[in-house]
Amino acid sequence: MCSSGRAMLRVAALAAGTMVSLPVWAANAPTSAGPGRIVCTSAKNCVLSIGTAAAMRYHIDIAALPKADQQRLVQHCKPKQKACVATVDGTEMSDPLKVKAATIKFYD
Repeated sequence: MCSSGRAMLRVAALAAGTMVSLPVWAANAPTSAGPGRIVCTSAKNCVLSIGTAAAMRYHIDIAALPKADQQRLVQHCKPKQKACVATVDGTEMSDPLKVKAATIKFYD
């Protein structure tokens, strides 16, 4: 085997070893919040409250939802309007009570 062939094998071995030895960074954990009342005062401020006395409050990032769902939340799920009841599936953000929404299921 020529020296360039050995060098390629060495590089491949190093690359494989590097991939194995890197720490595995965990992706954000999938989570589900709800069902509960969801209220959006703006596209950046949505809160899903669970319980009659709102024992738990999830801050929901709706940026990844389809535009139709975003519009429904912002236009129809306001504090003084009829309650919007929903379950949000997504991933936890920096805090377990902050969720980046991937899907939403409305119950009303």
